[in-house]
Amino acid sequence: MSPKVIGVLGGMGPAATAELFNRVITNTSVEMDQDHVNMIIINDPQIPDRTNYIFGKGTSPVPRLTENLHKLFYAGADVAVIPCMTAHAFISELKQKSPIPIVNAIELVELHLRDRFSSETRIGLMATDGSVKSGVFEKYISNEIVVPEEKDQKKLMEIIYGENGIKSGNTSYGISVALKELVKKLKKANVKAIIAGCTELSLVMDTEEMGIEVIDPILLLAKHIVNIGSGNAITVDDS
Repeated sequence: MSPKVIGVLGGMGPAATAELFNRVITNTSVEMDQDHVNMIIINDPQIPDRTNYIFGKGTSPVPRLTENLHKLFYAGADVAVIPCMTAHAFISELKQKSPIPIVNAIELVELHLRDRFSSETRIGLMATDGSVKSGVFEKYISNEIVVPEEKDQKKLMEIIYGENGIKSGNTSYGISVALKELVKKLKKANVKAIIAGCTELSLVMDTEEMGIEVIDPILLLAKHIVNIGSGNAITVDDS
Protein backbone atom coordinates (compact mmCIF):
# COMPACT_ATOMS: atom_id res chain seq x y z
CA MET A 1 0.00 0.00 0.00
CA SER A 2 1.40 3.38 -1.00
CA PRO A 3 1.65 6.29 1.47
CA LYS A 4 -1.48 8.42 1.82
CA VAL A 5 -2.09 12.10 2.43
CA ILE A 6 -4.14 12.37 5.64
CA GLY A 7 -6.89 14.96 5.95
CA VAL A 8 -7.82 15.93 9.51
CA LEU A 9 -11.27 17.42 10.03
CA GLY A 10 -10.80 19.47 13.20
CA GLY A 11 -12.35 22.48 14.86
CA MET A 12 -14.31 20.42 17.38
CA GLY A 13 -11.80 20.85 20.17
CA PRO A 14 -8.71 22.65 18.80
CA ALA A 15 -6.47 21.53 21.67
CA ALA A 16 -7.35 17.90 21.03
CA THR A 17 -6.72 18.34 17.30
CA ALA A 18 -3.32 19.77 18.15
CA GLU A 19 -2.73 16.82 20.48
CA LEU A 20 -3.55 14.42 17.64
CA PHE A 21 -1.01 16.15 15.42
CA ASN A 22 1.60 16.04 18.19
CA ARG A 23 1.03 12.33 18.75
CA VAL A 24 1.37 11.62 15.05
CA ILE A 25 4.74 13.38 15.09
CA THR A 26 5.97 11.61 18.24
CA ASN A 27 4.85 8.18 16.99
CA THR A 28 6.54 8.53 13.61
CA SER A 29 9.93 6.87 13.21
CA VAL A 30 11.99 9.18 11.02
CA GLU A 31 15.54 9.67 9.89
CA MET A 32 14.88 13.01 8.21
CA ASP A 33 12.07 15.55 7.94
CA GLN A 34 10.86 14.09 4.65
CA ASP A 35 9.86 10.89 6.48
CA HIS A 36 7.01 12.55 8.37
CA VAL A 37 3.35 11.91 7.50
CA ASN A 38 1.80 14.25 4.95
CA MET A 39 -1.17 15.86 6.73
CA ILE A 40 -3.71 18.52 5.83
CA ILE A 41 -5.69 19.97 8.74
CA ILE A 42 -8.90 21.98 8.55
CA ASN A 43 -9.67 23.48 11.96
CA ASP A 44 -13.16 24.87 11.40
CA PRO A 45 -14.74 26.59 14.44
CA GLN A 46 -18.05 27.05 12.57
CA ILE A 47 -19.09 23.39 12.71
CA PRO A 48 -22.42 23.33 14.60
CA ASP A 49 -22.52 21.75 18.05
CA ARG A 50 -22.94 18.00 17.68
CA THR A 51 -24.41 17.38 21.14
CA ASN A 52 -27.09 20.05 20.74
CA TYR A 53 -28.21 18.49 17.49
CA ILE A 54 -28.29 14.98 19.00
CA PHE A 55 -30.70 16.38 21.60
CA GLY A 56 -32.92 17.94 18.94
CA LYS A 57 -31.58 21.48 19.17
CA GLY A 58 -29.68 23.63 16.72
CA THR A 59 -28.40 22.89 13.24
CA SER A 60 -27.15 19.62 11.81
CA PRO A 61 -23.34 19.53 11.60
CA VAL A 62 -23.42 17.19 8.59
CA PRO A 63 -23.53 19.85 5.81
CA ARG A 64 -20.56 21.74 7.28
CA LEU A 65 -18.64 18.52 7.93
CA THR A 66 -19.36 17.36 4.37
CA GLU A 67 -18.20 20.70 2.96
CA ASN A 68 -14.92 20.33 4.83
CA LEU A 69 -14.46 16.75 3.62
CA HIS A 70 -14.71 18.05 0.05
CA LYS A 71 -12.19 20.80 0.87
CA LEU A 72 -9.78 18.15 2.15
CA PHE A 73 -10.30 16.14 -1.03
CA TYR A 74 -9.60 19.14 -3.29
CA ALA A 75 -6.53 19.97 -1.18
CA GLY A 76 -5.13 16.53 -1.97
CA ALA A 77 -6.16 14.32 0.97
CA ASP A 78 -6.59 10.61 0.26
CA VAL A 79 -8.16 9.69 3.60
CA ALA A 80 -10.02 11.68 6.28
CA VAL A 81 -9.92 11.35 10.06
CA ILE A 82 -12.12 13.11 12.61
CA PRO A 83 -10.71 13.60 16.14
CA CYS A 84 -14.12 14.44 17.66
CA MET A 85 -15.73 11.25 18.99
CA THR A 86 -19.26 12.72 19.09
CA ALA A 87 -19.01 13.52 15.36
CA HIS A 88 -18.77 9.78 14.76
CA ALA A 89 -22.50 9.61 15.49
CA PHE A 90 -22.88 10.98 11.94
CA ILE A 91 -20.17 8.91 10.26
CA SER A 92 -22.49 6.64 8.25
CA GLU A 93 -24.13 9.66 6.64
CA LEU A 94 -20.79 11.38 6.12
CA LYS A 95 -19.37 8.31 4.36
CA GLN A 96 -22.20 8.49 1.85
CA LYS A 97 -21.41 12.13 1.11
CA SER A 98 -17.61 12.14 1.36
CA PRO A 99 -15.39 11.98 -1.75
CA ILE A 100 -12.67 10.23 0.30
CA PRO A 101 -12.65 7.33 2.80
CA ILE A 102 -13.16 8.20 6.47
CA VAL A 103 -11.40 6.26 9.22
CA ASN A 104 -13.77 5.35 12.03
CA ALA A 105 -11.79 6.01 15.22
CA ILE A 106 -14.28 4.12 17.37
CA GLU A 107 -13.77 1.00 15.27
CA LEU A 108 -10.06 1.34 16.10
CA VAL A 109 -11.04 1.23 19.78
CA GLU A 110 -13.02 -1.96 19.12
CA LEU A 111 -10.00 -3.57 17.43
CA HIS A 112 -7.83 -2.58 20.40
CA LEU A 113 -10.32 -4.02 22.89
CA ARG A 114 -10.51 -7.24 20.89
CA ASP A 115 -6.74 -7.60 21.19
CA ARG A 116 -6.65 -6.84 24.93
CA PHE A 117 -9.82 -8.33 26.44
CA SER A 118 -12.46 -10.98 25.97
CA SER A 119 -15.87 -9.87 24.73
CA GLU A 120 -17.32 -10.56 28.22
CA THR A 121 -15.09 -7.91 29.83
CA ARG A 122 -16.89 -4.81 31.07
CA ILE A 123 -15.41 -1.55 29.79
CA GLY A 124 -16.08 1.89 31.27
CA LEU A 125 -16.75 4.92 29.10
CA MET A 126 -15.91 8.46 30.19
CA ALA A 127 -18.02 10.56 27.86
CA THR A 128 -20.45 13.44 27.89
CA ASP A 129 -24.19 13.04 27.43
CA GLY A 130 -24.05 13.56 23.65
CA SER A 131 -21.83 10.54 23.06
CA VAL A 132 -23.68 8.50 25.69
CA LYS A 133 -27.18 9.27 24.40
CA SER A 134 -26.22 8.72 20.75
CA GLY A 135 -24.83 5.28 21.63
CA VAL A 136 -22.00 5.84 19.19
CA PHE A 137 -19.53 3.69 21.14
CA GLU A 138 -22.03 0.91 21.80
CA LYS A 139 -22.78 0.80 18.07
CA TYR A 140 -19.25 -0.35 17.19
CA ILE A 141 -17.97 -1.99 20.38
CA SER A 142 -18.97 -5.55 21.26
CA ASN A 143 -18.01 -5.36 24.97
CA GLU A 144 -20.55 -4.33 27.58
CA ILE A 145 -20.11 -0.59 28.06
CA VAL A 146 -20.67 1.02 31.47
CA VAL A 147 -21.31 4.77 31.38
CA PRO A 148 -21.39 7.40 34.14
CA GLU A 149 -24.71 8.15 35.79
CA GLU A 150 -26.61 11.03 34.25
CA LYS A 151 -25.58 13.43 37.01
CA ASP A 152 -21.94 12.43 36.44
CA GLN A 153 -22.29 12.99 32.71
CA LYS A 154 -23.27 16.56 33.61
CA LYS A 155 -20.23 16.82 35.90
CA LEU A 156 -18.07 15.67 33.02
CA MET A 157 -19.62 18.35 30.79
CA GLU A 158 -18.61 20.95 33.40
CA ILE A 159 -15.09 19.50 33.68
CA ILE A 160 -14.65 19.82 29.91
CA TYR A 161 -16.78 22.82 28.93
CA GLY A 162 -17.03 24.84 32.16
CA GLU A 163 -15.52 28.28 32.71
CA ASN A 164 -12.40 26.65 34.16
CA GLY A 165 -12.73 23.43 32.17
CA ILE A 166 -10.33 21.58 29.91
CA LYS A 167 -11.45 23.52 26.83
CA SER A 168 -10.38 26.74 28.56
CA GLY A 169 -6.86 25.33 28.84
CA ASN A 170 -7.14 24.08 32.42
CA THR A 171 -5.33 20.75 32.86
CA SER A 172 -4.60 21.27 36.55
CA TYR A 173 -4.44 18.83 39.44
CA GLY A 174 -8.01 19.76 40.37
CA ILE A 175 -9.25 18.50 36.99
CA SER A 176 -7.43 15.21 37.56
CA VAL A 177 -8.95 14.82 41.04
CA ALA A 178 -12.47 15.39 39.70
CA LEU A 179 -11.94 12.84 36.95
CA LYS A 180 -10.56 10.26 39.38
CA GLU A 181 -13.75 10.55 41.43
CA LEU A 182 -15.81 9.69 38.35
CA VAL A 183 -13.42 6.86 37.45
CA LYS A 184 -13.77 5.45 40.99
CA LYS A 185 -17.53 5.11 40.46
CA LEU A 186 -17.03 3.22 37.19
CA LYS A 187 -14.53 0.90 38.89
CA LYS A 188 -17.28 -0.21 41.28
CA ALA A 189 -19.07 -1.66 38.24
CA ASN A 190 -16.11 -4.04 37.78
CA VAL A 191 -14.79 -2.47 34.59
CA LYS A 192 -11.29 -3.52 33.51
CA ALA A 193 -10.46 -0.45 31.42
CA ILE A 194 -11.88 2.98 30.68
CA ILE A 195 -12.24 4.65 27.31
CA ALA A 196 -11.42 8.37 27.21
CA GLY A 197 -14.51 9.00 25.13
CA CYS A 198 -14.14 12.77 24.64
CA THR A 199 -11.15 14.10 22.75
CA GLU A 200 -10.31 16.64 25.48
CA LEU A 201 -9.87 13.83 28.01
CA SER A 202 -6.77 12.69 26.12
CA LEU A 203 -5.09 15.82 27.48
CA VAL A 204 -5.59 14.91 31.13
CA MET A 205 -6.21 11.17 31.52
CA ASP A 206 -3.61 8.44 31.59
CA THR A 207 -3.37 4.95 33.04
CA GLU A 208 -0.90 5.79 35.81
CA GLU A 209 -2.86 8.79 37.06
CA MET A 210 -6.27 7.08 36.95
CA GLY A 211 -5.17 3.76 38.45
CA ILE A 212 -6.81 1.73 35.67
CA GLU A 213 -6.01 1.15 32.01
CA VAL A 214 -7.15 4.17 30.00
CA ILE A 215 -7.86 3.54 26.32
CA ASP A 216 -7.20 6.71 24.38
CA PRO A 217 -8.88 6.89 20.93
CA ILE A 218 -6.71 9.87 19.99
CA LEU A 219 -3.54 7.81 20.49
CA LEU A 220 -4.99 4.87 18.55
CA LEU A 221 -6.02 7.23 15.76
CA ALA A 222 -2.56 8.84 15.69
CA LYS A 223 -0.86 5.45 15.34
CA HIS A 224 -3.27 4.47 12.56
CA ILE A 225 -2.53 7.74 10.77
CA VAL A 226 1.18 6.95 10.92
CA ASN A 227 0.52 3.53 9.37
CA ILE A 228 -1.70 4.96 6.63
CA GLY A 229 0.66 7.84 5.95
CA SER A 230 3.64 5.54 5.63
CA GLY A 231 1.77 3.03 3.50
CA ASN A 232 1.79 0.33 6.20
CA ALA A 233 -1.88 0.34 7.21
CA ILE A 234 -3.50 -3.07 7.27
CA THR A 235 -6.98 -1.66 6.87
CA VAL A 236 -8.51 1.66 5.94
CA ASP A 237 -12.23 2.01 6.48
CA ASP A 238 -13.46 3.05 3.04
CA SER A 239 -16.91 1.50 3.01
